[in-house]
Amino acid sequence: MKMNLVKLNKRYLTPLLIIGSFLALISNSIVFRSYIIQQKSVADLNQLIPRMTIEEALENDLKYPNINIYTVPFKTNLGRVYLRDSFYEKAINTFHSARKKNPYLLINENYLAETYFTIGQRDSFKFYSNKIFKNAPNHPNHFAFFIKSQDSLKNSSVIDSSFNLIKKKSSDIWKIYLASIYNTDSLESNALSNIKIADSIYPNENEIQYLIDALKYGQSELKKSDELVAVADQLAEQDNFKGSIPVLYEALELYPSSNSILDKIATSYFKLEQYDSSLFFINKINTNKYKSIGRYHLIKGINLVKLNKKEEGCKEIYESILLGNNEAIKANRSFCN
Repeated sequence: MKMNLVKLNKRYLTPLLIIGSFLALISNSIVFRSYIIQQKSVADLNQLIPRMTIEEALENDLKYPNINIYTVPFKTNLGRVYLRDSFYEKAINTFHSARKKNPYLLINENYLAETYFTIGQRDSFKFYSNKIFKNAPNHPNHFAFFIKSQDSLKNSSVIDSSFNLIKKKSSDIWKIYLASIYNTDSLESNALSNIKIADSIYPNENEIQYLIDALKYGQSELKKSDELVAVADQLAEQDNFKGSIPVLYEALELYPSSNSILDKIATSYFKLEQYDSSLFFINKINTNKYKSIGRYHLIKGINLVKLNKKEEGCKEIYESILLGNNEAIKANRSFCN
């Protein structure tokens, strides 16, 4: 009797085990596929513009449990894909759905602000822009959206006051701030003070320095100056350094603090062997904002040697060598041995 029961159990258990193994295989396959898709979506969230297709993004919306501990809902990326492809209503609905999945993040509110701004629904854009900036002012996007949502920016006071709420001011925050106050009609005292602060913190940050100079001289003047420099460069390429100098003077009048223009004038005079004039302009360069400091010491040093100030000039050339300027090694052999 026991033998018959064993045989009976085996008879029924074997198919059940096979079926169970098959179902387990399918289950593991689904889990693995879900994992692969989710990892792709996670990587896509790091892209400024999502790369996934709508079909790929929709595959994340599975009833199978999420096996990743990841705080951003996968529907957020689906919403980004919809936004990219101009399915604005679907994007809005998806971002709202993602908010319910994780109500503590502001990423979906950020994308809602972007979507409403894109489709011109200003009231909704303003609502979400104010919300994200109020709750997380340190994020550059939140600050930028908040500034865009303001109705009137005749002077810099609103921008200044919102900027002061930001505790951690990254370089991106500074760029947004400087670009924003540039577009106002007048600058308040706080803005003038902040410009000086930015200038001292970021002396070698090209974008920030350009914005500061645009605020000082005007963007149109900087553009005209660049056009004149291009003309002077063409003349210099033809070895017409004498002709390039007056053009560079004109450019310098529009952009008085340009180290690049001062460098070009100094170089042109050097090529013409007018070493006193070359030294005069090289000395006008602001070394705190000059990246080619080794070149600065080299040109200054050779000018001094040519003006019969060998000891002083060789010190400058040696300083250039210490800063890694290879041309200074050749100059040292020629002038200082």
